[in-house]
Amino acid sequence: MGTKAIPAFEIDNNLLARFESYGYLKDFDCGLGMMDEYYKSGLKRALKSENIRGIGAINSAGEVVGFGTLTLGHIEKTLAKTAIKKSNLPSRLPVVRMVMFGVDRRYQGLGVGQEILRHTFIQAVKVHKEVPIKGLYLDAAPKAVSYYESLGFQSLSEPDIKGSTPMLISIEPILRAIADPEP
Repeated sequence: MGTKAIPAFEIDNNLLARFESYGYLKDFDCGLGMMDEYYKSGLKRALKSENIRGIGAINSAGEVVGFGTLTLGHIEKTLAKTAIKKSNLPSRLPVVRMVMFGVDRRYQGLGVGQEILRHTFIQAVKVHKEVPIKGLYLDAAPKAVSYYESLGFQSLSEPDIKGSTPMLISIEPILRAIADPEP
């Protein structure tokens, strides 16, 4: 019985600094057409114009095989009430927003996405230490909702017309996860 080699990768927390030196897979396929198209035609442009913070998984050939993009945003307090139980909240809550997140199918199931999310949590903690935020917000693809729920995200409403579910994890479990990283 043969064994399958696990492709090596490393995480770059600041794709902007080196995005021009990396290769980009022409056949990137994470299983979501919109995300694949963004990777191929929008990611480099968004990084170059500094519209987002990019976290990337880089393979041994120097190619971006997974990515997550972050920005700051706000969500309505009424939308967040299922995920944030505190009182005395402003009407609009500051959050880090994960705008896009995808891992090429050849690297799915190998921990690449988990590492990108772990580094996303680290970035959220860094922001929170400078300017308090209430959590991490994202719009989950239909097949990803249960995965995000397993991490502590809460669904904020029913899926939108495109099938995306708005989800939020408050900052407290993120702080606990980063303060007590698993060995």
